[in-house]
Amino acid sequence: MPPNPARPTGFLSYHFLGSGWRHRRLIGRLTRSRIAERYRGSLLGGAWVLVLPLLMLGVYTFVFSEVFRARWDSDGLGGFDFALRLFAGMLVFGIFAECANEAPNLLHANQNYIKQVLFPTEVLAWVSLLGALWRFAMGFLLLLVFQVASSGWPPLAALSLPLTLVPLVLLALGTSWLFSSLGVFLRDLAQVVTVLTSALLFLSPVFYPASRVPEALQPWFQLNPLATILESVRAVLFEGRLPDWRALGIVTALAFVFAWASHRWFLRAKSSFADVL
Repeated sequence: MPPNPARPTGFLSYHFLGSGWRHRRLIGRLTRSRIAERYRGSLLGGAWVLVLPLLMLGVYTFVFSEVFRARWDSDGLGGFDFALRLFAGMLVFGIFAECANEAPNLLHANQNYIKQVLFPTEVLAWVSLLGALWRFAMGFLLLLVFQVASSGWPPLAALSLPLTLVPLVLLALGTSWLFSSLGVFLRDLAQVVTVLTSALLFLSPVFYPASRVPEALQPWFQLNPLATILESVRAVLFEGRLPDWRALGIVTALAFVFAWASHRWFLRAKSSFADVL
């Protein structure tokens, strides 16, 4: 019998990437429909995708520069520059947090697709990710505009930004497949995930640089893959230096294995989805 195309064929298989590529037109249509549906009927419509990040940046600038008088590092970097670094961290963390928080209810919210035998349910994770990346892109455009106005064009190292986001994309995909499949059977998972992502926000270097973490805790802190990703993003955007390729490579490899394993688990569990839902 020929191999079943719906299942991975081995540990080194790029099946989950190939599946996304094969269904790319379906994923594109669903993503466009979802983005349009999100803002349909609202007063500002699609403008909210720019207005919300702009409001966030304004709040961060006021709170941390005027209220807390916070400084990013020992060199006294504060004010608007502090807000830009914090905003960059929130945008990057937001990709993961949005996919993770949505995942437990992702299949419940799309039951009409689940009950169609031929529908590739696994593409919903790609749709969730692309929606999060779309909002990241709009926020990043604002970040770029204000960075240029504040301190000039980003350094050449910023061209490597897409590479620093590769492990984040893999982590978000893996988390979406894992939590969405578990959420079918565990209805309380959504509340647990919300608490976990909120805790992870403060355990990741979003509001502070990794150098602020006490030296005794650094080995434990670095076990968080988001720490490496966030520090790499800020390094290329604001510091003009390339990321630690070794650390980023390790995180990328681990994220790939996680995404592969989560996708495989999802495919094994999907035959039970229609019965439970």
